[in-house]
Amino acid sequence: MEAHVLSLNNFNMPRIYKDTDAMYINIVYLILLEKGKFLSHPDMGVGLRSRYRFNSQDGVLQTLKNDITDQINTYLPDLNVIGIDLALNDHVLTITINSTDGLYLITYDQKNDSVDIGNRTFTLANL
Repeated sequence: MEAHVLSLNNFNMPRIYKDTDAMYINIVYLILLEKGKFLSHPDMGVGLRSRYRFNSQDGVLQTLKNDITDQINTYLPDLNVIGIDLALNDHVLTITINSTDGLYLITYDQKNDSVDIGNRTFTLANL
């Protein structure tokens, strides 16, 4: 699997991520993507920032988990998900995706509007 991003490598060529990095990028894209933004697939995307940010209603984590599971099964079937767990601690949402390929850990900080994948943090307001 590959993920093409809008940046350049050290040789001024388009940056392409492979394997685990590519899967992380595709998972984060899918979780952050708002439905209707990708015209050829209008149902694609979870819309984490608009639908779930600062939402403390009962059952929101289960609904989010179901949405993530459905989206991954539909748009990233190669991931072979075994299970998805979500944990909300104050303003930090931790998403753990267990697959046959390994464990993917994504942390979304609602207060700072940032995503942490592995050892990298991305501030979403700047994207």
